[in-house]
Amino acid sequence: MDTWEKIETWNLVLPPSRPSLYHLQLLSRTAQKIDRARPVAVLGSTPEFRDLLHELGFTQIYVFDKYRNVYERLSKLRAYQTTEFYVEGDWIDSLSNFNNIFSLIASDLTSGNVPYDSHSLFYSKIADALTEEGVFFDKVLTYTDKKRELDHLEMKYRGLPINLLYVNSFSCEFLFCSELLNLRHVVDTRLFYDILQSRFNGVARLMRFLELSPLITPNDCLWFYGRNWKDINIYYFTHLARIEVFPEERKSPYFPNLRLVVSRKKPKHA
Repeated sequence: MDTWEKIETWNLVLPPSRPSLYHLQLLSRTAQKIDRARPVAVLGSTPEFRDLLHELGFTQIYVFDKYRNVYERLSKLRAYQTTEFYVEGDWIDSLSNFNNIFSLIASDLTSGNVPYDSHSLFYSKIADALTEEGVFFDKVLTYTDKKRELDHLEMKYRGLPINLLYVNSFSCEFLFCSELLNLRHVVDTRLFYDILQSRFNGVARLMRFLELSPLITPNDCLWFYGRNWKDINIYYFTHLARIEVFPEERKSPYFPNLRLVVSRKKPKHA
């Protein structure tokens, strides 16, 4: 079973692991001048992006997801049950069939699902799928070599109440932003949960956070996060040209790692 097929309690996941109002406002701003009759796409089944694009008046919305059962499960979380074009399959393979089609491609934390050695090909396929004036709106986690120290995070969460908000924050900070990422430069939840269980042994509040965290981020999953952004953006901007980069809100547990990157395809001669 793949990582996304293990996520069965997506209704418990909160922003910033899902789009926040701020993220949706930025997407709405990015889409402002795009012809509503033109095809647009969402990488993954993100309900919030699909609802927003419908509300903005787009009539040709394509949803790219590897698993139909994930698409159907997340469709139940939408405000609207509208007609979409569902494209099943691996993103790299399926995007290859849509050269120069989309005026907008929206992505919510998709890069971590793509192995590092496929990043260059992944971003080239996104660029190829865009029209000449099309834009790529990407919510992406970025890193330096220095990650959040476990000792500091443990002190922080010893003083926080056990509730859905802080369980989500715990997952964001310990699993996706901490120095655990330096072990292999991936989020390996089985490894991380085992390490944290050993560290937290005897600390009741931290153990309770750890017990609840799999509701947000399941065990035995893998995401490709942790490498320095300076190394990643070499592949990112080979085929894409930066238009604008927005920082995450300061109140977010992903701040300052999360960025909202708006780009377009580079001309072939560039």
